[in-house]
Amino acid sequence: MRSTLDVWTFRHLTAYLLKDLRRGAYSYDSAFRRYERSAGLNPALRRIAYSAGKDFISRYYTLTHVAETVYGNRGPRALADLWIHYFGAGLMDDDERKRYSKKIARDAPRGKLPDLDEVLDELDDVARIAVELSYPRWLVAELRAAMGDEVARMLASLNEEHRWLRVNLTATDVDTAVGALMAEGASVRKHEKLEYMLRVTNYAGSLSRLKAVVAGYVTPQDLGSAIIAEEMEDCGGVVLDACSAPGEKAAVMLMRRSNLLVGCDISLSKLRGEAALLRRWRMPEYRASLAVCDAMRLPRGRFGQSIIDAPCTDSGDVGRNPAVKLMLENRGVVERFTRIQRALLRSVIRSTRRLVVYSTRSILPEEGERIVRGTEQMDSRTGLPGGYWGIGHRVYPHLHDSGGFFVARLAPGSTDETA
Repeated sequence: MRSTLDVWTFRHLTAYLLKDLRRGAYSYDSAFRRYERSAGLNPALRRIAYSAGKDFISRYYTLTHVAETVYGNRGPRALADLWIHYFGAGLMDDDERKRYSKKIARDAPRGKLPDLDEVLDELDDVARIAVELSYPRWLVAELRAAMGDEVARMLASLNEEHRWLRVNLTATDVDTAVGALMAEGASVRKHEKLEYMLRVTNYAGSLSRLKAVVAGYVTPQDLGSAIIAEEMEDCGGVVLDACSAPGEKAAVMLMRRSNLLVGCDISLSKLRGEAALLRRWRMPEYRASLAVCDAMRLPRGRFGQSIIDAPCTDSGDVGRNPAVKLMLENRGVVERFTRIQRALLRSVIRSTRRLVVYSTRSILPEEGERIVRGTEQMDSRTGLPGGYWGIGHRVYPHLHDSGGFFVARLAPGSTDETA
């Protein structure tokens, strides 16, 4: 049975993905599922096609730069051909790829394709990082100004998918969960501080299909997401979880804190999904109330603590969802999110008396440091390092083996209208 892609299937797949993602629904998994349905993809090729398409999208900026250098255009066919030539080994039929790669080289304007090292050697430092690691140049320039040469290490790590599982302590204990996962062939290791978080070290399949996940004993969750929930205090009273769905941070707080929780989200369908997950994870429902509400219009001084995981670009999640990179081609999308973030944070601060934890799954200072500057900030409970310019704190992919997050613990009474 064929287990590698042919050239024509790959070209059709990538042309579909680019067209679909540019319509504005920046989810790789959703785009791939739509392709699978429309093309009638052979189920035997699903895993290899998924991996090849994901790698192609992740390398978008590398491919567009080489295409413009070689062909003077960045059409879908040129991008697909260059990926086949430079990166297709192991994912495509080897003999067919080699024959087609020779044809691509012969048909190139100079009769050959340059080595990638030759292309990179001609670039300045910022452009080299942007092309080699496949990010928009503006993003690399901005982050390099914020964190210096370390930016290359961070972005290289961000390109990887860091797979973690959270043990639902309300349903089982850590050792039992580890044993169940090992019985299914999944190797994991415990986080050194948060032992209920398990790093998946060796498992090629889909985590969502593990029996322990289906049964609700463990669930996929990024380490950074759990760390942010751990920044909340355990001091009784009522906690607001603004923008609560899908419920991962709420679950951590219900497991690890004794507070009552009010989960707020503007989407009824998302809240229904969150309620179903909390039941599946066996969370104490008597301590949680979910409400459809607009977090931009909250009553003043109602809550002792609040946590807000604000809508953002998800630029800290490109290892799992490389389609975000295409969205960031348009820098204006960042400004649209920052307007929402400022309005949400202002409302949550006014509704909270003691502590606000603000977070975004973003590596961009516009969605983190520049949102909270001008506020009095507290130290991290979990020992996170400082954010850019010493503002707030960050979960760094290359330091924490996680996606990229910003988090700040704010004292509401000391904030000004900058927030």
